[in-house]
Amino acid sequence: MSKRKSFCKGNSSAVVLGELICEKLKVSTVEAVCNQTAIALAGEMKCSFPAFSGNRLNLEKHVLKSLAEKEDFSGFIDYIHQPRKHVERFIKEEVQKYIFTSHKDKARDILKKNVEDIKQHVSRALFTATEKVKTQTGDTDMWLEEFTSFLRDDLTFDSIRPENFRDINSFDFLKEEIEKSLEPIMKEMNNLSLNKMNEFRLKPDQILIDQLCKCCWVKCPFCAAVCTNTIEDHSPDDHSVPFHRSTAVNGVHYKDTDILSVEFCTTNVASDGKFYPDSHSDKLIPFKQYRTAGPRFADWRITPDESKLTYWKWFVCRFQKQLEDHYKLKFKGEGEIPRDWRNYNEKEAIKSLDEMYKL
Repeated sequence: MSKRKSFCKGNSSAVVLGELICEKLKVSTVEAVCNQTAIALAGEMKCSFPAFSGNRLNLEKHVLKSLAEKEDFSGFIDYIHQPRKHVERFIKEEVQKYIFTSHKDKARDILKKNVEDIKQHVSRALFTATEKVKTQTGDTDMWLEEFTSFLRDDLTFDSIRPENFRDINSFDFLKEEIEKSLEPIMKEMNNLSLNKMNEFRLKPDQILIDQLCKCCWVKCPFCAAVCTNTIEDHSPDDHSVPFHRSTAVNGVHYKDTDILSVEFCTTNVASDGKFYPDSHSDKLIPFKQYRTAGPRFADWRITPDESKLTYWKWFVCRFQKQLEDHYKLKFKGEGEIPRDWRNYNEKEAIKSLDEMYKL
């Protein structure tokens, strides 16, 4: 075969290989950009977004603040009885608002930066592979091995069988062909929808959920306050919360009556009163010995005191009718709401979260 024919055939193979590489890169670069953008956005929100930038109590404070501002009773009930699901939904909603509304320009800038980073990384891989083959008089096998190994940590790149391309004799030409074909791909990626992240393994909301929700979700058997330990299984350490709630929040009522119990469990465990561990029990347990009432109670440390978070006083008053309808019980008699609880408004309730959680 003449040199000219060999050169043309080699260039033809380079064009085909270049197109094949670009097809594979198109898929893997989109995935890499979306995954890196998801990680970056989650990291950005973890650092700068108030609800996600603190500890577990800080997150709870923001969830409660959001519920108060919306004054959505069904949201409260969802949070009280399914706290983890509600918090996960809260995280998803806040991430969506951050990315597509309040910080959409920042989100797009992060995506564009990741596109540029990937572009530069691929360019370095092309340069490195081409220079190595030229200096070591290598072949297509060497070029492909060098190119793919350079990208391996950042891009998923299916192997290409080199035997069909061993007649390539100008790796500079191959490099130029790939760079030329990559240009429109990279331009297209700059206009990627941020929704594209939902198609891949890493999503910013799920990253944050994994970070913020991997903790204890056991509820107080009296008031349904969620244990704030940051470790899922923290045995032998007891479950605890810094602030409990009025037990009416959880529908606790006096046995064989339709009367809700308004007391906070921290007050109850300091009293000489007694309680039934569940609706089927006939055995009264002294509140001071609540840990003996069964497995649900044994692992809880409830400090006897008179601390009563204003937030839950406001909640009981604001949603008295809805609570009565939901639980089919009444605030009356022994369960009458204390008059002074009605003095608090939403603003004071939210302020109490800041004061009491000291965040």
